[in-house]
Amino acid sequence: MTEIRIPRRALIVVDVQNEYVTGGLRIEYPPVEESLRNIGVAMDAAAAAGIPVIVVQQMGPVDAPLFAAGSHGWELHPVITSRSRNHHLPKKLPSAFAGTNLGD
Repeated sequence: MTEIRIPRRALIVVDVQNEYVTGGLRIEYPPVEESLRNIGVAMDAAAAAGIPVIVVQQMGPVDAPLFAAGSHGWELHPVITSRSRNHHLPKKLPSAFAGTNLGD
């Protein structure tokens, strides 16, 4: 008997936080506004197609110089917060898979 496999897919949006736009790790290239626009388009398209959207957010200790939990730099950018998501995943390590349930 042949096993039928249903593809598992999701849009994973990683670390779209203010730290990269107005904080200590500003992105210069490609132009951040263009990237933010494209991320928004991708999130909208995934939602319209019924594809789950998973948002990953880097989190450091409250006294960290970057991504300090609760700080403006740690907050998700409005392009992300203005859209729906199926799952929000905080992470404390560079990999979104390490110490999280993303693999599940």
